[in-house]
Formats: sequence, structure tokens, C-alpha cells
Amino acid sequence: MQSVLPGVHQLSMGSRGYLVDGDQGVTLVDTGVPGRLDTIAAGLDEIGRTFDDLAAVVVTHGHIDHLGSAADVQAASDARLFVPAGDAAVARGERPPTAPPVMTRFGPLASLFVRLMPTPPPVEPGAVVREDDAPGLPDDWQVVDTPGHTPGHVSYLLDRAGGIMFVGDAAWVTRRGTISRGPMNRATPEFDASLRHLAEFTFASACFGHSRTIASGASGRFRAFATTLG
Repeated sequence: MQSVLPGVHQLSMGSRGYLVDGDQGVTLVDTGVPGRLDTIAAGLDEIGRTFDDLAAVVVTHGHIDHLGSAADVQAASDARLFVPAGDAAVARGERPPTAPPVMTRFGPLASLFVRLMPTPPPVEPGAVVREDDAPGLPDDWQVVDTPGHTPGHVSYLLDRAGGIMFVGDAAWVTRRGTISRGPMNRATPEFDASLRHLAEFTFASACFGHSRTIASGASGRFRAFATTLG
């Protein structure tokens, strides 16, 4: 586990999940691939917490590397599970996950990729959320709709230390520290609209699903990238 911001601890679980410690308990952002319950337990122990202290689990989208251990975490704790409305059917096992946007470049192979994509173990959300409707979400958290990587992808803005945006797979930070779409995404009207939407918010820091954290000046970098989108 790595502490990337005050009270924010990164877990490597096939994607980057985050334990966010607070006065009202701990929030887990994304749950990694299946079988990562021990990793989450060890992270909680490292910050002097247990599953009894886990108050909420917020999921950015329905791919197996972000939702995969949600059912195990739900069984191990009383934390409420928040899942994006547009990906809730995937969480419940009612439909398969959608392929990342990059796969559309491969024509007929894209449909094969979808059939071969692992499906997360089904889990019943405690609440389904979207930007204008997030029942029961802790008061210092806000849902931001960022569809494109999946139909229901959301990001989460935490009102702390100037704002911390948990981006999931809606963007990527390059080695130079600039924002990009990332290797699994491509330019589509929906995806780029989500990047522009993120640039409308003000936040000091940003945490990503598969790239390093930006500790300061994060929203300015999103605005700079948004100006290149046309």
C-alpha cells in the first residue's frame, strides 16, 4: 500500500483502488480484480482500521478490475456499495461488461473480445448513483457522470484538501504529467464530452485507475487537455 495524499492510500489490485480515511469511517474507491479481499484487509490494518470501519464502497465502473472483489467486500463488511446506474446491470450479472472503447478499432474482433471478457462476480448494489441522484452517498462525496469507457462510468469528487477527483478509467496521466485518454480509450463524442465535463470542476488532486496520482494543480491539467479536444 502507498499513501498518495493525506488520508488517501493506494492499493494495487489489478487496478488502483483507494482507501480514504475520514472522521466518519473509511471509503473504498474500487475493489480490484476478484480475490483481493486480503489486500484490502491488509491495507485497512496498516492504517489501524478493520472492515468494521468501512463505511462505503464507491465503484467507478463495471469492469472486472474495478468491481471484481465487490461481492467479497460486501460479505465482509456492512459498508454500503455504490455502483453507477449505467453499469448496475453488469454488477448484478444481468448483462456482460462492455469492451473498452479502444476495441472498436479492431472491427469484428471487438465482438470476440466482448464474449471473452471476464464478468465480475454478481453483487447487488446498496445504491445506484448518477450525478443528479446519489442516495445515501457520504456528504463530502459527489458523483460526476463520465460515460465513455463504459456506459455508466462515473468519477467521484471528494471535498477535501482543495478537492480530490477519483477518475477511474475516464482519463490517464502521462509520464510528463499531462492528461490523456489512456491506452484503452479513444476519441469518441461521448468520451471526450466526459473529459470536458471533468474540466468544468475545480480540484487540487486526481487519482486514477491505472496511472499515478496528480497531487496539485490537477483540474488545470484537465482544462489544458480539454482545450485540445476541439
